[in-house]
Amino acid sequence: MAGPADVGGGGCTGPLLYAVAVQRPTSELIQLVSILNESRQLAHAQEILDTAAVLRPVQDVAEMVPLLPESQALQVLHVAAARRPVEELAHLVTLFTGADQLSHAQEILTTAATLRPVQEVAAMVPLLGDSGPAAALHAAAACRPLGELAELVGHLDNLPQAAPDTRQPRRRLRR
Repeated sequence: MAGPADVGGGGCTGPLLYAVAVQRPTSELIQLVSILNESRQLAHAQEILDTAAVLRPVQDVAEMVPLLPESQALQVLHVAAARRPVEELAHLVTLFTGADQLSHAQEILTTAATLRPVQEVAAMVPLLGDSGPAAALHAAAACRPLGELAELVGHLDNLPQAAPDTRQPRRRLRR
């Protein structure tokens, strides 16, 4: 398992914050972050949240984001979108979409589409299915520089395609 130094962005300042971020129940993590926010220990609160965004199960991240102040929730979404495997991001988007938290899903898609390597963005498309999230990812990726956009299109062209429906509609012959 990754340690504090592996999380990036400075990591947690100590094993206690790391343990809280990774091992404590989500409700206790949120309670501690709230206490840290109230006592103006915002850097420690954000370190815990950043570590949790990367290392906790996806379901925990989906549960904790709506309970956070907006700025911290956005930071958690950005860190997750930048650092988690694309399979986990697709699952997180599905969880937020299913819970009707579309703004959280969109934030992940936009961040991933603009920050992640184009190969990873392309790999995420089939994981999202042929739906609104995949279209949102495409739209967000369109803001990339032209060279990267061309590379992305090349990767998308190389993805396995669903077999086309070769059945012809039956027509009735009129006599």
